[in-house]
Amino acid sequence: MSLYKGKDPARRHRKGAPPSRPAPGSAPRSEPREPRPRQELKYYGVACCLALWQQRPQDVIRIYVTEQSCKQFGAMLKWAAAQRLAYHLVPEEDLQRLTESIHHQGICVLAREPVACEFAQLHSALASRDGPHLLGYLDGVENPHNLGAVVRSCAHFGVEYLLGEQGRLPRMSPSACRIAEGGAEHVQLVLLQDRDVELNALHAQGFQLIAAGADGEPLYDQPLPARSVLVMGAEGGGVSSGLRARADRIVAIPGSGQVESLNVSVAFAVIAAEYTRQRLQRPRSDSRSDSRYGGRPAVRPSNRNGARR
Repeated sequence: MSLYKGKDPARRHRKGAPPSRPAPGSAPRSEPREPRPRQELKYYGVACCLALWQQRPQDVIRIYVTEQSCKQFGAMLKWAAAQRLAYHLVPEEDLQRLTESIHHQGICVLAREPVACEFAQLHSALASRDGPHLLGYLDGVENPHNLGAVVRSCAHFGVEYLLGEQGRLPRMSPSACRIAEGGAEHVQLVLLQDRDVELNALHAQGFQLIAAGADGEPLYDQPLPARSVLVMGAEGGGVSSGLRARADRIVAIPGSGQVESLNVSVAFAVIAAEYTRQRLQRPRSDSRSDSRYGGRPAVRPSNRNGARR
């Protein structure tokens, strides 16, 4: 039984009936649109603010820190002074009012939000890349904490792009960025203006749509496609019927059945981890000594005298 709830009784997945696809090499129509205005946002949280400063220093406008955290952010404040950017030492309660959060961790950075990524840019970037590639897709996930947690998992597994339909994928709010722990600076959100046309364009580039759902095949039964778009639905409703109808495969995460479902960010991480595991080339030596697996050098057991065997 799956621990990720993604049932949709409106449609049963039918094998052998893939959606219609465009001819290989076709590209989505690209109509020029006015660039979306970039808002100035109050980011907060240690990892979030440090990553923003390191990745987008040109977007920093002003910095606020508490006196207690001044030393922790000394390098950032020294940089701000050299750039003639204002920074302020403020009391704890003022920072709480400024960020509208008790989770500010002693810092707030006023900065412009990132430049939005258009689908045409993504399509062009993928056209120049061969080999495996994993994209994320959120279908109706609007909770900022869930969005931030998924973005954090994306950054961990090297998923550079997170897709979603216009109106169904929210902006990365400061709260979501804090939850992402710096991951928001490494993952671009891509809003789809014409979902079916743009997904057809990805199919033409060799991508398959993999939807998470409790009624799918067990995740570990078959290898995941090298070029995959991993679709996650909102908790409770799961992936919408329209996207399930387009899916090349529906996969379920096996579990004990003692709880109804996994959080969407956890489910995303489990599937992304399995995708990554399938593509890692393990060294001949003990994999525990390889930092890619988060391990430490293997230690052989010792005898009673403490000598290595």
